Amino acid sequence: MTVKTSPDQLLTVALVIPARNEAPRLPHVLDIVTSDPLSIFDDIIVVDDGSTDSTAAVAHGFAEVHVVSIGDGRPGKGKALKAGWCRTLADIIVTCDADLGALRHSQLGGLVQELTRYDHRHLAKAAYANAPDNGGRVTELVAKPLLDLFFPTCADLRSPLSGEMAFYREDIVSLDLPNDYGVDIAILLSLTHRYGRHAIAEVPFGIKEHPHQPLSSLSNQARQVIRAMLERKDSPYPDGDGLSALSLPSELAPIQLP
Repeated sequence: MTVKTSPDQLLTVALVIPARNEAPRLPHVLDIVTSDPLSIFDDIIVVDDGSTDSTAAVAHGFAEVHVVSIGDGRPGKGKALKAGWCRTLADIIVTCDADLGALRHSQLGGLVQELTRYDHRHLAKAAYANAPDNGGRVTELVAKPLLDLFFPTCADLRSPLSGEMAFYREDIVSLDLPNDYGVDIAILLSLTHRYGRHAIAEVPFGIKEHPHQPLSSLSNQARQVIRAMLERKDSPYPDGDGLSALSLPSELAPIQLP
C-alpha cells in the first residue's frame, strides 16, 4: 500500500517495531497491524533486540512481518530502530512499541495522515490521555520538567516520550541519534530544532495500556533520556533561558559504542 499526498505523488510507508522480550505482548500489536483492513504499510519490520524469550518466533509466525535479529550483547531501543529503518526504502517510517495492550486499527495510520496533512509537518506522535498519576513515570518526573526548563516550546506536548511516531525517512537518516532509550526524545528535539515547533503534531491515542516496569529499569531509562536531552539543550530556542549555558555532567557523557 502507499499514501497519496498529492495527485502526482505516492509515498511508501514502513512500520518498525523494536522488541526485546515481548513475546507475551507482541501478538496483540501484530494482530492489529496485520489485520487492519485500511492498512497502509508496505513493510512491517520487527527488530528482535537480543531477546531471551520467544519474541523472534512470535514475529516469524506472521507471514506479513519481516524479522530482523540483532544480538551483540548491548541492546538498545535506538539501535533497534535504526536496524529496522535501514532495512526499508520506504518514504515514511512509522514506529511503534511492542507492548501496547490497547492499540486499535487505524491508529498508526492516523499518524501518517497527520504527518502528510501539511507540507510543514515533519513529525506526528501519539498523545495519550492517561492522568499524570497513571502515566509514564519517566515522562512525568524527567522528560516534562526538563522540557519546561530547557525546551519550553515543547513543554505543551502531552506524551513527549511516546514511541508511536511517523516521520519522513529523508529527515531521520541524517540525524545523530542515541542507540538507547533516549532515541524518542532525541527525534522530537532534533526535528523541532531543524523545523520548529509547528512541524510537530500530536495525535490522540486514548489511554495507554502497557506493563509497568521496575524502578531499576526506569532509572536506567531516565538516565538515557536526561543524557539525550542535555546533549541537545544548546539548540537555539528563541524563548529559552540562561540554563542552556550549563555543561553536561561527566557521568552523563555519551556511551562509546564499537
